[in-house]
Amino acid sequence: MDQQDYQQGSDEALNALFESYRAACPNPEPSVNFMPQLWQKIESRERTSRVFTRWTRNLVTAALALSALLALAVEISRSRDTALPSETYVEVLAEDNASQDLYSFEPVRLMPVYDRQD
Repeated sequence: MDQQDYQQGSDEALNALFESYRAACPNPEPSVNFMPQLWQKIESRERTSRVFTRWTRNLVTAALALSALLALAVEISRSRDTALPSETYVEVLAEDNASQDLYSFEPVRLMPVYDRQD
């Protein structure tokens, strides 16, 4: 098969592809209302987009405000629950060490007084 024959076969195949495409998707005939109808379609999509954008902005703003209010409520409740200790830091540490020292004692066996023999 020669280069020229190959090219002619490719051209014919390409032309057949274009013809089938034209048959499947015909060109719309331009009319007087072509541009106004096209702009109506574009504007209707933009309106839908604008409405969605407006709802999204409002929803995000409401979520942000609610988050700020909840954070403020949590902070206020924490400040009321935890009062400042009247003891110093050293006293709190000493008390903590004393309670930990109790765990190091061995268990004590208690005997009733009447079982005791002197």
